[in-house]
Amino acid sequence: MEKETTNKIRLASWLQVREAFRSKELRQAGYAEGAVVMADTLLDLHGKAHRERRRLENRLFRREIFSYWEHEILGRTIDITLSPFIENGRGDLSIIGYRCAMNLTATIAGIDQDPAEAKQTEILYGIVKKFSEGATLLHSTRDKDEVREEVKEAMGQFARDFYLPSRNARQLIIDEIESGARDEEDMPKDVLSTLLRNRDQLSLSDEIIFREICFYLQAGAHSTANAFTHTVDDILIWGDEHPEDLELARQDLSLVQRCMHESLRLNPASPVALRTPLQDISLSDGTLLKEGTEVTLDLIQANRDQDIFGAKSEEYDPYREIPDGIPRWGMSFGAGTHACVGAELDGGLEIDPDRPSSEALFGTVAIMAHALLSAGGRRDPDNLPQLDPNSERKHFSSYPVLF
Repeated sequence: MEKETTNKIRLASWLQVREAFRSKELRQAGYAEGAVVMADTLLDLHGKAHRERRRLENRLFRREIFSYWEHEILGRTIDITLSPFIENGRGDLSIIGYRCAMNLTATIAGIDQDPAEAKQTEILYGIVKKFSEGATLLHSTRDKDEVREEVKEAMGQFARDFYLPSRNARQLIIDEIESGARDEEDMPKDVLSTLLRNRDQLSLSDEIIFREICFYLQAGAHSTANAFTHTVDDILIWGDEHPEDLELARQDLSLVQRCMHESLRLNPASPVALRTPLQDISLSDGTLLKEGTEVTLDLIQANRDQDIFGAKSEEYDPYREIPDGIPRWGMSFGAGTHACVGAELDGGLEIDPDRPSSEALFGTVAIMAHALLSAGGRRDPDNLPQLDPNSERKHFSSYPVLF
């Protein structure tokens, strides 16, 4: 634990970060800068309001629905997205990953679009990328007011071209179900339909529902796409020293999942989480967090805690032995009430050799990475990957690959 100033504390050990995540007296504090997208969304709520909306949306994020999305929707989405790049013999991981993740996330959020429609996909891709820039404004090196104006413009375009048609279609279905003209099983299984049908119960305004859908699109697409790029990058680098593993990964989805979990541990979507104590609290090791203090949960360091992940915790090792009860991906999906609702969708289930194959969930990221590798994806030796100069996070702005 480090004291940065009188009003700032950084927690970096595994035990401290886990305890802080689980504390009900520490409020989410990382998205004030990105309020243009994040205000009043699930991730930014606290207490009763968060519990009620989480309980509602959890109806969708159940294992059987994850299994349906993984086995019935994801494969087609990946095939449609990858095909033009494979036919062209080249592509870019950052674009491929974002488009795959965006198309799947749009289905889950409740936005009608066809991944086979190239022009429509390109438009939505640009909009969601701008949402992500707004949500991660805290880490942006650009002029923040300029970014906010761009995000507002993108939100207007999204509302007109995608959100309102999708919303009106779902409201019509809801009205017909409630009048008895349609059966209950016709109710779409997506976030937008769930929010619309329960808006009165949670006092949800049109503006809050709209922002919640913007949040789901950017959160799902942004984090999944970055995890995909890091996973493939780590596998290719590992493959330079272990070519037999690279060849195995092109065939074995379970190995790709193991690699993906290690990549998630070393490259969490958010390197830090910010919290504010609502009252003075003490952690079990005696650390005092005073009311109003800015508390930084350092996920990078917690995920490298040598007491948990071993003396070589800084290194990438897909065969790492993990103590019982510790997720292989570390704290990258958070913990406690604000743990990512889509953790099993993105990361699959924890590796368990005793689990029947029929019950396996490998996760969106691993399936996307395996599809690219099995298609012969490899680095372009003449065009090296480039990091995004406008972000303090480790994001690739381009990652050329050949097939």
